[in-house]
Amino acid sequence: AALFSSWLRRRRVCTMAFEVFDDVAFYWFLMSVMVAVIAPMSYSFISTLRLRPANDWTVQLSSCKEKNDKAERERRRDIVSKLLGWRGVGFVVSWTLLVALLMRLTAMQGEEMFSFNPFKILEIEEGATPNEIKKAYRRMSLQYHPDKNPEAGDIFVKISKAYEVLTNDATRENYEKYGNPDGYHGTSVTIGLPSWLTDKDNELAILVAYFVALIVIIPTVVGLWWRNSSKFLEDGVMQNTAYRFYRQVSEHTATKFMPGILASAVEFCEGVPCKNNQADDLSRLHKRVSEHFVKNQGDVNNDIMKVKTLLYAFLLREPVPPSLQADMQYVLGSAHRLLNGLLNICMEQRFVTATLNVIEFSQLLTQALWFHSNPLLQLPHFDMTQVKNCMRFLGSKDAKSGSSIDRLREMDPAARRENLSKLSEAQHNDIDLFLANFPDIEISFDARVEDEEDVREGDVLNLTVKVERKHLSEDPTWVDSDEEGDEPDEGLFDKQLAHLEEDSDEYETKKEELMDEWRDAYFERQKRKREREKSRNPQAGELGFAAKPLNEPVPVHAPFFPFERFEQWMVLLVDVKSNKLVGSQKLSQNSRFEKVQLKFLAPREGVVHYEIHCVCSAYLGCDKKVLMKKSIVKRKEEETKSAAELAEDEDDEEEEEEEEPEGKWYYLGGNSVGELILNIIALGIAGVMLFNFLYSRGLWQKYVQPIFEWVLLVLWPVLSVVGNKLLPWWMWFTVNVYDFRWHSRTGPPRPACITALCLQFDRSHPYAVVECHCRIPFPTRPALCVATGT
Repeated sequence: AALFSSWLRRRRVCTMAFEVFDDVAFYWFLMSVMVAVIAPMSYSFISTLRLRPANDWTVQLSSCKEKNDKAERERRRDIVSKLLGWRGVGFVVSWTLLVALLMRLTAMQGEEMFSFNPFKILEIEEGATPNEIKKAYRRMSLQYHPDKNPEAGDIFVKISKAYEVLTNDATRENYEKYGNPDGYHGTSVTIGLPSWLTDKDNELAILVAYFVALIVIIPTVVGLWWRNSSKFLEDGVMQNTAYRFYRQVSEHTATKFMPGILASAVEFCEGVPCKNNQADDLSRLHKRVSEHFVKNQGDVNNDIMKVKTLLYAFLLREPVPPSLQADMQYVLGSAHRLLNGLLNICMEQRFVTATLNVIEFSQLLTQALWFHSNPLLQLPHFDMTQVKNCMRFLGSKDAKSGSSIDRLREMDPAARRENLSKLSEAQHNDIDLFLANFPDIEISFDARVEDEEDVREGDVLNLTVKVERKHLSEDPTWVDSDEEGDEPDEGLFDKQLAHLEEDSDEYETKKEELMDEWRDAYFERQKRKREREKSRNPQAGELGFAAKPLNEPVPVHAPFFPFERFEQWMVLLVDVKSNKLVGSQKLSQNSRFEKVQLKFLAPREGVVHYEIHCVCSAYLGCDKKVLMKKSIVKRKEEETKSAAELAEDEDDEEEEEEEEPEGKWYYLGGNSVGELILNIIALGIAGVMLFNFLYSRGLWQKYVQPIFEWVLLVLWPVLSVVGNKLLPWWMWFTVNVYDFRWHSRTGPPRPACITALCLQFDRSHPYAVVECHCRIPFPTRPALCVATGT
């Protein structure tokens, strides 16, 4: 019975030692979780706020003043509405709670996170005798007993637990050796929980909250998200809309059919349905534009007819009644996103005519121009009268000198003012500014097969297209250098080798040294070139994230379009003979110079003609086209490969090109700061696992700890100087953040000349006071005195 009682008492003490909850630690844990959630949420919310780019040249145009003022008001109204929306309210409330939590933690600086220290709880020094422990327990029990001090119940529980730990030989030995009454538990990371979490009065509410969160809220949110996202494709177009577009578009779909195809989108049928209070205004507007409708396009739906009427009214610049203004805003705000989906469908089917017509309709919609309109109508303050005057002094439309806008731009400003005398000086200044920022591009290309001079059937052609946008500012990071060979040209070292006899040992040695220097310089240039191209590549972000474009998007002069538009360019490669789209690539860096690469298989033997188009989605008359001619040689029979073999070879070449470069030592074998962080985390986890393994088997205490102690002893003069500087910060950190404790981790104590004298013993009390005299073998090592006996 005595043994069972002793085991039960020891078991109760060990179990109770960790039945404590820490409110201070919980607040720190809660703050870290809130920061981890609030930081990305705030970035996502702020990124949705529309801010005008700093380099918006359209703000200087009087023709765009009304639009810019309205856009500024809409921008402010949009910011206010977003702040009052659910995301804005969550943004404000979360930051308010975070600030309140920081203020709470600041007020709790005097408190410390709970760490079970029985000596500190009983307000005695470590190593106190049982008699001192008993006196401290009696004194504090009288002070904090619930009968005398009802509000000190938690303190009394801690006092009782501390007394039980220190009066039990096993738990006290575990605490003094490992800092834990239960013994060694390894390294662990735990979560600070508040004390109210285990309050019996809150059990039902907590269970209900868990049930609602895990069984109701999370499945409902995931189900609603999946139900909504499954309706859309990757480009943000609904699947039913894409199906309607696919059924209506063909290779030779003309531009005039695009409004009807766009009006059939399901988004418009759901967003702008027909309403009874709009019937009269819509009927009058329909009568004004219906004569321009394309006949027999299948407009059987009233919602489709309404959207088509609004699109035609915008292209004809017809005034729209106030009751339809909101619907017009919705249609124009979604039109270009839906046109992008239609463009993707056309390009996937390799349609050339339909692709170019979709882009042309995007240009007409941006500039609010009717089909086949004169590009001069894009200029500020221009109407048909000004266009006719310009065409008189510009000459024929088919002049070889370029489009009408290009010819007008090449004219002297004084000549323009003389021929357009009806315009004021301020209007002429707007025209000059527009012409200076109107797109002017130049296309150059290079098509070749790697490591081959001739192009044979089935070879992979690498087409590099360089586009220069002359209307943009200079790009200081651009370096346009020709490809260099892997070996230097013959005669490159003749001057350095002129004084040596050819074919001699000295000559060959010197030549080899020069070759090594040239190769080192060549590899360094190639390395800088790869880094430069990586920085300009939109898919070269660290850790797989897409990098930000080099420059901000370029605004477009579109005074009639109610939303901001930016220049978007695309390079198209067209096979002239088959009239099929071979490849396409978007320009994404918004810089003066930009390169795109297209890879495609060479066709059969013969001379093949291609067209390289560079088209803009916002302006008429700025697109450019160049012709490319390639002679394809017939492949020899022994070199003939199947398409599968060619594709396999191409994949092997791409894998070789995509091999990771050798890691850098200052990144711990990685190639970026992100990989350095991952390596540090991996090494930290491996170190903790290795420490736990060695410590649990006693190898750490036996072999590693003595080495650490010797190093610490040698470095102690330096560490003491540094420690004196860092001591104030360290003390604040241990008091307010985490209480670090040094415990003896040197394993079982070594025997050392011990003499003991029993001073007091009472059979009715399980403890005896023993005075020990021992010789400490190492002066800096904590000594643990253990008394054993019967």
